[in-house]
Amino acid sequence: MWGHVRGDFFVEFQRLQRSGLLVHILYFLTGFGRQAVMVFFVLSGFLISSSILSNQASGTWSWRDYAINRASRLYPVLIPGLLFGLLWDKVGSSLFASTGLYSHPLEHFGPAIAQSQITLRTFTGNLFFLQTIVCSTFGSNGPLWSLSNEFWYYVLFPVGLFAGLAWTKHSMRRAIPLTILAFGLLVFLGSDKVIGFLVWMAGCVLVIAYSAFPSLGKRWLIPYALISSLALAGCLMAARTGRPAALGTDLSVGVTFTLFLFAVLYVDFGTRSAHYHNAARFFAGFSYSLYVLHFPLLLFLRAWIVPSQRWQPDVPHLFYGATIGAAALSFAWLVSTFTENKTHVVRNWMRRVVPRFGR
Repeated sequence: MWGHVRGDFFVEFQRLQRSGLLVHILYFLTGFGRQAVMVFFVLSGFLISSSILSNQASGTWSWRDYAINRASRLYPVLIPGLLFGLLWDKVGSSLFASTGLYSHPLEHFGPAIAQSQITLRTFTGNLFFLQTIVCSTFGSNGPLWSLSNEFWYYVLFPVGLFAGLAWTKHSMRRAIPLTILAFGLLVFLGSDKVIGFLVWMAGCVLVIAYSAFPSLGKRWLIPYALISSLALAGCLMAARTGRPAALGTDLSVGVTFTLFLFAVLYVDFGTRSAHYHNAARFFAGFSYSLYVLHFPLLLFLRAWIVPSQRWQPDVPHLFYGATIGAAALSFAWLVSTFTENKTHVVRNWMRRVVPRFGR
């Protein structure tokens, strides 16, 4: 979100009139948007696959329960998010048409034109997580590209897992159709999303590794944590500088973050601190809402406040940018109290109305 605040409201680094150390640091730290998505894929793969493997091992796995859990997590935020995006884009493109922000590609954010992507077909495609596969992201909400990845990884992993288990049990009746479905999904998603799935699967590998090594002595933990931290830092630097290019790829960042996370799992950080626990729960409680809601709002504010030329990062404008970011955070939190925080209500309702079927 802060990277999008910087990209929307502030000039490119190459166009800075003056820059001090603070500005260099701010521009550097707000440039890891895509790498943050890779971090999220690893975390998602770790948490989701852990739940699936645990349920499968205990004999409590159910496609129905899994579908309900995933749908009740995604849709209470996505549907209002798409509607709010429609509102901000329609009002912005009407009131601030002269800015050209909605009718021309956004500088720094690629070739997409927001106004051309406000269609029923695109809305429906995003509703069913088909953006970047058969349609574009809806309106100005370009960040929704990764939600499509995430949803289809939710589908692909259990299909592949149970296909593999069926083969080990020589159950051809299940193995063959599940395998065909898994390969069909891989072809449907395309190479870019398959690479993202490998990053997601790194989180699953981490589950298995952590289960195999439930403890790691301090003798090994400190040097391993140092080496994995340096490896991750090196890949992040390569991602920002382009040198060497091989270390800055999505897969390299995902793998080195997985290695780093393996060390983090052994560190007893914050577990005895009520302040840390409360802060973590608070920010996690509206993180998905922030992801879905923030960009159309930021673009609307950009069209309203600075329609002609982006700011130089001087002290007054940095304060304005911080205020805008705080406003986006506050808006996402407010909406989340009616949506994301009601996930359990939607989940319980779906459990009552969705019929049961075979496991």
